[in-house]
Amino acid sequence: MILSETTGSVFSYNANAGYFARIVSSEHLKELEDELTLRKMTGDFDENFYHKRLTSFKYTTDKVLPDAGSIIIIAAPQPVVILIFHWQGEAWSVYIPPTYDISVNEEVKKDLEVILSPEGYHIEPAVLPLKLLAVRSGLAEYGRNNICYIPGGGSFYRLIAFLSDLPCPEDIWRPVCLMERCNRCRACLKACPTGAINEKRLLIHAELCLSFYNEGEGDFPDFIDPSVHHCLFGCMKCQNICPENRAKVLQFEKKESFSEFETSFILNNNPLNKMPRSTQQKLERLCVIDDYSLLSRNLYHCLTAQKNI
Repeated sequence: MILSETTGSVFSYNANAGYFARIVSSEHLKELEDELTLRKMTGDFDENFYHKRLTSFKYTTDKVLPDAGSIIIIAAPQPVVILIFHWQGEAWSVYIPPTYDISVNEEVKKDLEVILSPEGYHIEPAVLPLKLLAVRSGLAEYGRNNICYIPGGGSFYRLIAFLSDLPCPEDIWRPVCLMERCNRCRACLKACPTGAINEKRLLIHAELCLSFYNEGEGDFPDFIDPSVHHCLFGCMKCQNICPENRAKVLQFEKKESFSEFETSFILNNNPLNKMPRSTQQKLERLCVIDDYSLLSRNLYHCLTAQKNI
């Protein structure tokens, strides 16, 4: 199969699966690194946020795929997951935003290998600033909330990237900018419960974002109103209100229900190795088992926020 047919097969696979994809040159890895370094130097990043979230990226290929010539970046649609927790005689809904289901990563990798391996090409998962990569590649646009939006498709997507020795057929690399619509809209800014979104700068104040705190260890800071908790991880306030999403048919999926016993087990922060296997399997399907240490705190705040309304 000639190169154009191989890359065509990659794009056809993504289109048939309902995904969106771009392929860019691996030469841009240094530019991604330099851009984050510059933003740090100019004070765009809070020091604590930077060290916790932006220092684990890998910008070189020599130890992973020495002959890498391209980066494949993919956006896979994901729904908002609705969880039902039975607690104190009532059923309560708690949400997991799109992007948290990591199982799609391995599925996409296996499918791409079926296409590329027979032609002598390889892929390896890339650990990169995916939103920045998606925007620079032309796959997505930044919203004012710094969420990535697929043009015409909204923001309910998980980003996945791979290094590959597949040559880059057509390199597109564009400047970072907001969606044009954001210039005349303040919906997410008004909806943000912590004031993380600022119209005077491109980047949000990530160190104020609710997601930064419910995805990490420790107590919630005093500036976070207890009534705003609604997601087991992350936050949906800015995406729910966004006109780019409200114009679409939003995808919600009821995925798991937890009994009074299961809910109490999690709230009491009982050891994972004492948890019934059936409950563990639910957490595994939700891709949150590795963050079990955070569930008791987060679930408690989500449930009490609703109960106190």
